Amino acid sequence: MSIRALLRRFRGQPRGQSFVEFALILPIFLVILSAAVDLGRIAYARVTIANVAREASFQAAQTPTAYQAGQPCTSGNEDANKVICRAILESTGSVITVTPADIALTCTPDCGDTMGNTVTVTATGRFNLLTPVMSVFFGGSTITFGSTSTNQIASLPSVEEEPPAPPPVVLTTVPALSGLTESEWLDLVAAANLVAGAKTEVFDSTVPNGKMVSSTPGPGTSVAEGTVVNYIVSKGTAPVCSTVSAGFTYTKTPASNRSPVTVTVTDTTTYNPACVTVWAWDWGDGVVTFGQVQPPHVYFNFGSTNMTYILSLTVTSGTFTTTVGGYAILVKP
Repeated sequence: MSIRALLRRFRGQPRGQSFVEFALILPIFLVILSAAVDLGRIAYARVTIANVAREASFQAAQTPTAYQAGQPCTSGNEDANKVICRAILESTGSVITVTPADIALTCTPDCGDTMGNTVTVTATGRFNLLTPVMSVFFGGSTITFGSTSTNQIASLPSVEEEPPAPPPVVLTTVPALSGLTESEWLDLVAAANLVAGAKTEVFDSTVPNGKMVSSTPGPGTSVAEGTVVNYIVSKGTAPVCSTVSAGFTYTKTPASNRSPVTVTVTDTTTYNPACVTVWAWDWGDGVVTFGQVQPPHVYFNFGSTNMTYILSLTVTSGTFTTTVGGYAILVKP
């Protein structure tokens, strides 16, 4: 039976008409269905490549230097290539293909774990269409997707080590000092694990010379071991300085008194050596020098008339002052 006869046979039957219509519509329906499936797979592929970039970026934020460009992830380099390993793991079993060469990593400004540094991972993947119908719209059966993700490199704040706990404070007592010499008291200070501090000497009419006067902290005070204790030692009764009496002799050369004239002085002052004594020599020519012993002093006269200079000595001992002198030194031109 010919095809034309077969069609005439089924043309009059409703069942045959439905079969023909279904046969005509089925290819179109299958094309539309496959296109819908491809569109769904495309959406899934875009989500997958975004997840690949994000997961690799998360890993790079923790280990930015664990990246070997273009190298596959193997059991031998998984610690040194964690970024690519995590990207490949995320893409495994999906509809998109990602290779190690598709993962690129950059750091700004560098990959150090410094606050503010960032790492950017760019992932590229390829997706294959199921039907050639969609390739008309995408320029081929293979579509390339890319995604970029940026994260801040993990940077932990520096943790300062807590200082060690201070040793327990051991208390001791500042030793008594009444009637003790300096050396005796210092031995007691060392035995009490204290440190002798600054020493001061003062005149004290009630405490013999060389004996202890006081300490800071005071005797009997409870203090920590190692505390510095300053102390005062008596110099005995203050000396009497009122017996000071200034005096000196002098010689001069040449006998002609012609300039230059050299004058040599010798001190004859009566004073108490226990007192602080100051000698002030006024040579009369604008020069004042200090000290008991003086070098020779030279006078000059560059004029045409005789010059007379008044030499005097002022001695201060304690709070008492005495002056002697008024000797005229003649200097001829």
